[in-house]
Amino acid sequence: MKKTLVSLAVLAAASGSAMAQSSVTLYGTADAGVGKFQGGKVGMQTNSFVNTSDSFIGFRGTEDMGGGLKAGFQFESSINLRDGSTDQASGNLTKTMYQRAANVWLGGNWGTVRLGRAYTPSRNALAAWDLLGYGRNSALVNAYGAPGNVEERNNSQISYKTPDLGGFAAELGYVLKPDNGGNAKVDLGLTYVNGPLRAGISYNKQKNSKANYAVGAQYSFGMFALAAGYHSMAGGTYYDDSTHLPIQGSVGTARGFTLGGKVNFGAASFLVNVARDTKSEYEVNGVHFKGKKRTDGVVEGRYAFSKRTFVYANYVRYDGGNNYGIGMRHDF
Repeated sequence: MKKTLVSLAVLAAASGSAMAQSSVTLYGTADAGVGKFQGGKVGMQTNSFVNTSDSFIGFRGTEDMGGGLKAGFQFESSINLRDGSTDQASGNLTKTMYQRAANVWLGGNWGTVRLGRAYTPSRNALAAWDLLGYGRNSALVNAYGAPGNVEERNNSQISYKTPDLGGFAAELGYVLKPDNGGNAKVDLGLTYVNGPLRAGISYNKQKNSKANYAVGAQYSFGMFALAAGYHSMAGGTYYDDSTHLPIQGSVGTARGFTLGGKVNFGAASFLVNVARDTKSEYEVNGVHFKGKKRTDGVVEGRYAFSKRTFVYANYVRYDGGNNYGIGMRHDF
């Protein structure tokens, strides 16, 4: 449940005309548990692959200017529940205050234009159909992440999203050349959400590199839901199969699929989600190498006390390692 901090509507008494109505909303997620991650000892887990989400706090502001025209902003910061710090790594943004989101937008019946750091359109299209909503422990996220294994957020992004068109929506993002290390970037997400069917197509490409894409869908029927997707990544840095460290100068290529199912039993639910590589290879200075094809996945059970609070237990297979945890999540 989102909390409205400020709601202001001022009437101009002299003219009798109404001025813009503004609001600022506080929202976020707190997720923590106990478990074992990547060969470490059992301990507190927060912002790890056994949690269902990163913990964060955000502020969202909206001004209604009338005639369907609105403007607003979004600031969002990660929180480490171990010590209260904002030290979630995000590229070179470790300890940056609003590393999750910092943007301003203008919208209306024609759609929404957003400027600043925000989720990529390709990531949003994945979240539309992923069984775990692009959650921290999702097999899709752990195996492939955003298409191209790039950051799920762009700095200095300029994006436009269409209004809902009978369930269809399109979002296009662009990062100018000077804002992306000399390589302009285009990012696209297409979604269809209507009744039991949720589907998405994700695409992104940087100048002088190959395109990355993903396509997937989820279908719900009764107490069941099924989801499947296909992913193709090219041009990203390859990580060593043994040390899991990036191989300097490498250019990797990976393809694979995700498949999963979920069943609901009232307040309880059970989910299985698997990701399997069909291709894994990389090049270093023109020399071609074969990579290891992996099978990642998650098995998870949840029990909801309310729409905003649930407990969970899971097993996560990630990058050849066995991880598990039990925890609690509260959304506000």
